[in-house]
Amino acid sequence: MTASVASTELESVEYHRESESYRAQYDRDETSASMAVVAALSDVMDSDPTELEPLHASIDTGALNEVVSLQDATNGDISVTFTVAEYAITVYSYGVVAIDPPGHNRIDDLNEGAPHT
Repeated sequence: MTASVASTELESVEYHRESESYRAQYDRDETSASMAVVAALSDVMDSDPTELEPLHASIDTGALNEVVSLQDATNGDISVTFTVAEYAITVYSYGVVAIDPPGHNRIDDLNEGAPHT
């Protein structure tokens, strides 16, 4: 399946039954990581991107874009993991966004040790 959001097109969005997660592939040369996250999350949640919580409320989108664009032979692959609306999202520097739905074990791992307010 291909998803697109306001000129942001993902190469594919697939559900992986073994890992119980979604994986979206995007072209790093054409699409920023933050826009790929919005497009993928919109597809997974089956909602319009304008109905989603703004991504910048969960993560510094400029920093996300910059960090995952640092992949080279010296740095190797880089990933950033954060949560949005109870979905655990990992963005990989090789152009993949992985999304774990609410209730997935990795979300509990992310919140372990976090201060509770």
